[in-house]
Amino acid sequence: MMWKNLIFLATGMFAVGCNTFLLAGLLPQIGQTIGQSLAVTGQGTSIYSLTTLFSAPLFSMFFSDKPAKKSIQLALGLFLLGSLITVLSQNFAVFLVGRALAGVGAGIFTPLCISIALHFADASSKGRVLSFVWGASSAGVVFGIPIGLKISSLAHWQSSILCLMILGAIALGGFSRQTAELKLPQSPSLGERLQLLIDPRTLSVLAVSCLTATASLGLYAYVSLVQSGSANSLSMTLFSWGLGGFIGSSLIGTVTDRTRNPRLTMAVILLGLILAFLSIPFTSSLPFFGLIPFFAWGMFGWAMTTPQQQILVEGHDNKGALLAALNSSALGAGSALGALLGGFILSAGLKGTDLPFPFAALLVFVLAGQLFLNNQTKVQKL
Repeated sequence: MMWKNLIFLATGMFAVGCNTFLLAGLLPQIGQTIGQSLAVTGQGTSIYSLTTLFSAPLFSMFFSDKPAKKSIQLALGLFLLGSLITVLSQNFAVFLVGRALAGVGAGIFTPLCISIALHFADASSKGRVLSFVWGASSAGVVFGIPIGLKISSLAHWQSSILCLMILGAIALGGFSRQTAELKLPQSPSLGERLQLLIDPRTLSVLAVSCLTATASLGLYAYVSLVQSGSANSLSMTLFSWGLGGFIGSSLIGTVTDRTRNPRLTMAVILLGLILAFLSIPFTSSLPFFGLIPFFAWGMFGWAMTTPQQQILVEGHDNKGALLAALNSSALGAGSALGALLGGFILSAGLKGTDLPFPFAALLVFVLAGQLFLNNQTKVQKL
């Protein structure tokens, strides 16, 4: 019964996950429609990311007392409205408005979806439930993006967005018809929320999320440079990364449920990412085998959201939505910081194929911090 209650939320996560990355592949066609260059049109993805980044924690802090069902309906409604405006846009200003509204909807929907999923889960299945929801998002990246790009090549770029809108409408309609009782824990007071924001334990977990995303998603922003000269095509490389992400995000919940030690799991994930990054430059000349580090990169990179979310909600039963929003924002901030960091490194003269090394060095620092936090937690429990 629990999984039946989550199916339409997962459908929404698939649509939102696909939408986040699909627009990057459609920018040339969109630019022709609105009469702007690729550089200018690309600001649409930036405004989407920014509104997603800020709307998640703000909504969770100031509007979390609204009924969960109505909030989900509002989020999906905004996502659909923003997507519709995007489809109908004929100039840059309208296009930006559409992307901003879609970003606000996505920013509200994702943490609420995580919080509701945890509400339906018992103590022994929280990891699997989180994996199911995050796995739907990664499936949108792995399967939705190539399908969406293929649809746009056969018709117009608007066709791809319309398909996502159909999925979003199915999620909205199906979720609205469900009768499952959605009584989330009473929201914390404003004082408790502010106290949570300055809690060193919470901030340390969010820092690990942010810096891990800085390395993983930041390097992904330059993946075409990283695999330049490789024996494997860019499309095969991206597919390997995405397939690894889908498998990692889908299976990590079972691992954390069985081990019941998300902190140790996170340390293993960081170690796996470091080894994957260091392997890329040395295997790029190998046909097929050179894809393995990218597969591992995707698998470990996408897997980290579930254990981090579990660590955050430990002992905070009534703060799940806010913590999910903060973790989502930390990942978004890390992605933006990573892209900036990669640009600075390249401007300093480092070759694109050597970018995995400085990002691996950053992950070594993060791993040391994670091991320190693990040790501190053990000491506190003694």
